[in-house]
Amino acid sequence: MKAYDTVRAAAADAGLSLSELSRSLGRPSNYVANGAARGSTPQADTLAAMLEPCGYVLAAVPRDQVPAAALVIDAPAPRA
Repeated sequence: MKAYDTVRAAAADAGLSLSELSRSLGRPSNYVANGAARGSTPQADTLAAMLEPCGYVLAAVPRDQVPAAALVIDAPAPRA
């Protein structure tokens, strides 16, 4: 899953639209949707801020200890 896919899933789990999430961050209502549409990847602190209003945290855990309910952001494919 990509970073913005995770944000979308977390927002949906929390019953928030992307507009509501954006406004909860003190940003314009299209802030999250525009970032996703650009195909950009948010910095870690920005991603953590987006997840927090949804009741999620950004954390690093050993791969073999990832909880079943976790939303996992996949690493990009190696460059050839």
